[in-house]
Amino acid sequence: MSKRSIPNVDWANQLESVIRQFVKEKLELIMREEIKNFLEIEQADTSNMRNGYYQRNLDMQYGRIEGLLVPRDRNGEFQTQLFAPYQRHTG
Repeated sequence: MSKRSIPNVDWANQLESVIRQFVKEKLELIMREEIKNFLEIEQADTSNMRNGYYQRNLDMQYGRIEGLLVPRDRNGEFQTQLFAPYQRHTG
């Protein structure tokens, strides 16, 4: 009976990485829906439209979410409900 060497895999770090990526994707999805709804409401009054994204790092209970893409509008009026404008940490 031979002993096989088990590769030294840091499962905890891999799991945390997968969780952070999942959370990042879901946060970005929520914010895309938020700005879509915001601009549909605004469209009746103004010619405001999407204006790309800015990146934000956000420290959460799941670890640091890096490069979170936060959508923005041309008039600078959109603010996500997920976090405050200069917030970098969540509880």
